[in-house]
Amino acid sequence: MLGRSNRHPSLLRTDDTLLMVIDLQEPFLRSIWEHERLLENVSLLLRSAKVLRIPIVPTVQNEDKLGGIVPEIAKLIPSEYVPYDKMCFSGQADDAVGSEIRRSGRKQLLICGIETHICVEQTALDLVHEGFEVHVAADAVSSRTQANWEIGLSKMERNGVMVTSAEMAIYEMLTEAGTPEFREILEFVKDV
Repeated sequence: MLGRSNRHPSLLRTDDTLLMVIDLQEPFLRSIWEHERLLENVSLLLRSAKVLRIPIVPTVQNEDKLGGIVPEIAKLIPSEYVPYDKMCFSGQADDAVGSEIRRSGRKQLLICGIETHICVEQTALDLVHEGFEVHVAADAVSSRTQANWEIGLSKMERNGVMVTSAEMAIYEMLTEAGTPEFREILEFVKDV
């Protein structure tokens, strides 16, 4: 078997990855394209992050007016990860969010949430500019329209963001079958 040090540097590693969950709030979700697919894959990432002990940075946009994270997602976020309330579209542009990312010491960011062409895209590009390796789970992000989802993913990919899927990211971090983590996560993957 390949040793962990011999793996391609762009594969996600559990000890270097941080999961960002961006703005999963009811007013946004109401009109999101394929929102059920989005919620299933964000749930898969959050459940797997708990098993793999991946830290999480959740955000909300203008919580006073738009509310918190929808309950079905909020219940999957461990209580120690309180959502950051931001006004900037880019999470990285928010001082508290940017500070938390740097404090984590993690260099790989895996992003999910909404909207692909606004907050996800601006956060991802700002993180790339700051020197982070950024992965966006295409099936765990969305926009109001399929066109904006596609355009957002395309622009990010052209500018250094790695487009992945929730399942691909999870299996990269697992690295091998047969472990207790693999067996636990396999049950989640079968449900999606």
